[in-house]
Parts: sequence; structure tokens; C-alpha cells
Amino acid sequence: MSLDQPAAFRTRAIAGVLHPTTADEVAGIVRSGPRPLHPVCTGRNWGLGSGLPVGDGATVLDLAGLDRVRSIDLDRGYAVVEPGVTQGALTDLVRGTDRIFNLTGSSLHTSVIGNALERGVGVHRARTEDLVGLEVVLADGHREQVGWWPGTSAVPRQHGLGPTLTHLFTQSSFAVVTAAVVRLLPRPEEVRVLPFTFAPDDLADAVDVLRSWTAQKLVPPTTKVYNPVAAQANGVRDDYLAHVCLSGSGEVVEALGSVLAAAARRSPLVPAPASAADEVVRGTYAGDPDPADTWFLRKSQGCPAGRFDAERGLLMFLPVVPFSGAAVTRAAEMVRACCVAGPGITMNVLDSDTVDHVIGIGFPAGDPAGVAEARETLDRLHQVFGAEGFLPYRRDVDRPGTATALQARIGQALDPAGVFAAGRYASGQPSSAASLRDASDSPQRNPIRRDSSTASV
Repeated sequence: MSLDQPAAFRTRAIAGVLHPTTADEVAGIVRSGPRPLHPVCTGRNWGLGSGLPVGDGATVLDLAGLDRVRSIDLDRGYAVVEPGVTQGALTDLVRGTDRIFNLTGSSLHTSVIGNALERGVGVHRARTEDLVGLEVVLADGHREQVGWWPGTSAVPRQHGLGPTLTHLFTQSSFAVVTAAVVRLLPRPEEVRVLPFTFAPDDLADAVDVLRSWTAQKLVPPTTKVYNPVAAQANGVRDDYLAHVCLSGSGEVVEALGSVLAAAARRSPLVPAPASAADEVVRGTYAGDPDPADTWFLRKSQGCPAGRFDAERGLLMFLPVVPFSGAAVTRAAEMVRACCVAGPGITMNVLDSDTVDHVIGIGFPAGDPAGVAEARETLDRLHQVFGAEGFLPYRRDVDRPGTATALQARIGQALDPAGVFAAGRYASGQPSSAASLRDASDSPQRNPIRRDSSTASV
């Protein structure tokens, strides 16, 4: 993990960085090492603080050295991976088989486990649906397995009998995760990504059409919509771009493609040139991305993953919005009101009622004025979207949540001595500190800005 501290966030005083390479070493550190400990997988949580802890004085437990794929079963469709296993590494192991891994649109150098614990979104479904079991090191140094693990039953299942404990350890700071069981999807016979464009003035109608297609099961809930800034990475300018993925048997894909072509003619959605969803894009959906990380490099304007924090300024805001034309249009209006420059926005359809927004606020990494403006923009977004009830599903290190009473009781029971540093979601101790209040609970320095531009992020 790089110790570069992203310029957009308050600098943290870090006591040190430890680099274990086995789960046994992690257990030993937890039992008798420094505290509090802040575990990270690969530290590439860009725009949300990367590998930074919430508070000062923590020791970073860098788990990138735990990089083994412990086992893989193509018949039953699972792999047991450690925190340092990246999307690219796991994909290479299943390339050419009858299984694929549910990739995200981010770099192939990002951690499989890290994104799953953050409840990230893959191109086929939410990563929480891929996660079926975790190996955790508790505050007393004991290793435990929760959820489904090989040998417990013949069929990998996300939910077993009785209370399901796996997601007690997602978006939490109750333990160190040293391995996970993730599902592998059947390789589709055919994958076709259909690109559609539509004008900004048609946003509400186009979203309602996409929602109808999803609700009526013409398309799976995997559609991604890019606003005109984000669409530039796929060669589209001035318009919105939607990627609709059809996969399965060739006959089904062909039939659905014909139905959608006819439906599009009755809508604002216009079929786009094939270059707007080229082989690089299709390869990600098909589970065979370009090893050169081409799609990520397009989005990052050529900056590779290893240099991103040092060279790129980025803040992320990730609200969940109702999947309706009115709600998405309202979200777009609020973004324009809050942002001086038009940010890139990717919308991920989660189901027929829900769409998340990935809003990237870019700025020159070495420009103090740009950093300050980006922070103020993010403050406004939190305030305005929070007032609308469009809350973020992932938090950054400068805006952690406060544990509920029950979450705090669970945290205190699992970690009474405070071995683990407070996390961004629900720490073991209930907090009344001002630094742990949600940004929407405190007054903002700036009112909503009404000026906007279409400058690229």
C-alpha cells in the first residue's frame, strides 16, 4: 500500500504500517501488536480516503501481502481468496473456463474482498450477492469462519440456517477479514452490450423507459447510465450513454435484442455506434477484461492505478436514488446546483426500484484552492442530497457515521479493548465527537451554488 495521503482529506498521523503475509501473522499482530489497528486490503478506495483511517494514531495493517487464491471450484462456482487478491488475478485464473467473476468497472488492480466489504457494485450484480463466507480474526486473535465455507455443505449458499453473520463484518470495524468465499458466475454463451444515447432534455423519459424495461424483465438490472461528462470515456459527447447488457444463450440474446430495438424506436433512446460499447467494454461484462486495464485508463485519463493517489485529485459521492425519471432528474438538478464544474456521473441500476449514483469530483491534486473547492462541493452535495433523503451507501474518512446503540453494543462485545480503530460506518464505541457527525448534521459554510459548467473532471 502506498503511504501517499490523498490531498482531498485531512492528513492523518499514522503510527506505522505493518505488512503481514499470512492469516497467522495477522492473528499474532491482533493479539499482541500495536493498537488501534486499521486494516486495509490494497488501499485503493479512491475518492473515499484510500487507505487512511478515520482518526489519528492508528497503525495501518496492510493486507496486500495476503494474496493467495486458497482454492477454486469451477463445478460449484466459488473461489476462496485473500485480501490482496485483485480482480485481475482472479480473472486470470478463470479465463477460458466455464465460469466468470463479477467484475467492477474499476481497475483490475483493486481488491476483490475490499470492494465486497464496501458493498460495491459489479457489472452483473451488487458484490454483496457474490459474498457467501468470511474468515475473520476477532479482537482476541481467534480466527473464525462465518457464512458458507467448503466442507460445511455441498451447495454454496449466501444464507444458511439461523442468524447469518457474514454481513456483520461488511462496512464494519469489528474484525480483520483474512479470506472470503466469493461466487463465480456461469460463463454466458453470448454477451452483447447495447449502447444507447439520449439528449439531456430527455433524461426523465429515458430513465422511465429503462426502468420499465427492467421491471418487465426485458433487460437484467445491470444497466449503467453515464452522464455527458462520464460518457466521454466511451467516445460519446454531449449526450447521455446507457449500456444495456444482454447475456445468455445466443437465441435469447438475439430475440431480446430485436425486441429492444423495436422498443427503442418508440422512446428517446437512440442506438449508438458500436464504438460506444466496444470489445474492451464487452470483455468486462464477459469476464475477460483487457489485461492492460484499458477501460480504467480511459476513465482515469491515462493515469494507472499505482499512481492514482499521487497524481489525480478525486472525491466521490455515492447516493442511492429511486429509479424513476423524476428522481434522477431531481438528482441531476441538485448536482448542477452544487457543483461549479460538471462532474462525471455513473448510474448503476441495482433493481427495478433503485439506482445508485457514482459522482466523481475531480480537481488538480497539487492545487490547494482546487482541493478546498472540491471539499466545499462535497459538503454541499451531502447537505442537499441528505435533505432530499438520497443518502450515500458508502462513506469517506472525513464523514464517518455514528454507531446506533445496538451497533455499539455489538462492537463493544466483539472488541471491548478497542483493538480496532473506529471505522467509517459503525465503530465499536458510540461517538458524540464532532468529527464523527454526519456532514448533514452541521451547518455548511457555503450555500448551494447555482452556477455550473460542463468542464470535464
